[in-house]
Amino acid sequence: MSALTGFARLIAWTGLTAVGALHLSWASGSSWPAKNRKRLAESVVGNAAALPDPAATAVVGATALVGGAIAGGALGENGAAVAMRRTGGAVLLARAAFGGDAALAVLGLPPAGKRFRELDRRFYRPLCGVLGAAMIIGARRRRVDADG
Repeated sequence: MSALTGFARLIAWTGLTAVGALHLSWASGSSWPAKNRKRLAESVVGNAAALPDPAATAVVGATALVGGAIAGGALGENGAAVAMRRTGGAVLLARAAFGGDAALAVLGLPPAGKRFRELDRRFYRPLCGVLGAAMIIGARRRRVDADG
């Protein structure tokens, strides 16, 4: 594996693992880094009344942790693992390109407020772009010479 592929996998693994751990902490009742659950909801789903239940948040956290493991190289270099990395990267790049309002609409959540839109523009979209690109780059396989 090239240094670039390895570095991309490290970036994707680190970012997705952090995102997963943060979602699991929210599922357990924490509002960090927000002061309370209302501010958390306004910051992460755009509406104080729309905070997902703990089970849904735990599913997102677990999915991010699994995605991080796969992005980091778990499951090896087989076609299925590469396809999962590419698919995950494409989903994150789409989230970056279309933004949080589109993601909220897909999830059936109400439109976002001003705070979420600002955080999405400054942080969430760029983070999704970096992680998506890292997953795509990390999906590269080593080329094998025709001679073997």
